[in-house]
Amino acid sequence: AVAAKLRKLADAGTRVVLCGRPPAPDTQAVALTFDNRGGARALTDHLIGLGHRRLGYIAGPEERTTTRHRLEGHRAALEAAGIEEDPRWTVHGRYDRRSGHEATLELLRRDPSLTAIVAANDSVALGACAALRESGLRIPEDVSVAGFDDLPFSIDAVPSLTTVRLPLAEAGARAGRIAMGREEPPPGGIASVRGELMVRGSSGAPRE
Repeated sequence: AVAAKLRKLADAGTRVVLCGRPPAPDTQAVALTFDNRGGARALTDHLIGLGHRRLGYIAGPEERTTTRHRLEGHRAALEAAGIEEDPRWTVHGRYDRRSGHEATLELLRRDPSLTAIVAANDSVALGACAALRESGLRIPEDVSVAGFDDLPFSIDAVPSLTTVRLPLAEAGARAGRIAMGREEPPPGGIASVRGELMVRGSSGAPRE
C-alpha cells in the first residue's frame, strides 16, 4: 500500500525521500536508512570488550524492521565473540519505559546471573535501570545497561547512558535538501547513515 502511494506521488512529479525507513522497491523514492545492524553490533562489541558474556537483550515489537535489524546486529556480535546465545536472554516488548521495566524483571527472573542488559532504545533502557535499582542492583557495578538512539535525556540519566547516537537532525536536513533538489541523491537512490557509539557511565566491567 505504501509503495502504491509512493508511485502515485512520483508520477505526479513529487520527489520522495524516505528517512530512517527501509527502501521501497519498485518506486522512485530515495531512502536514507539508519545502520541499525552496525550500531547494535558496535554496542554489544563494546560490552563484550569489557568482559561481559551473559547479556540480556530487550527487543522492540517483533514486526518492526528496526527491531529485527538491531537484534541481528546484537546477535552478530555474540556470534563473532563465540558466545552462544541463551533463548532466555531475549525478551520482546514495546519501545517505552514501562516495557523496559517489565522486561528487565523478567530477564532477572529467567537468569539472575546476567551482567549486562542491552535495550531496544533509550526509553526502554531507562525502565531497565529503574527495575535494576528496585531489585537492589547497582549500575554498572552489578549490571551494565546500554540503550540506542541517544535521546536528549540519555546524557542526564544517572548514571549517564551508554548508547548509539543516530544523527536524526542531520539525516532529516539531508532528506529535505534532496527532496527540494538542493543536493544530489545518493548513488542507486539509497544511503546508509551510520550511528556513533557513545560510551558513558552505565557500562563497565562485569562483577567478579
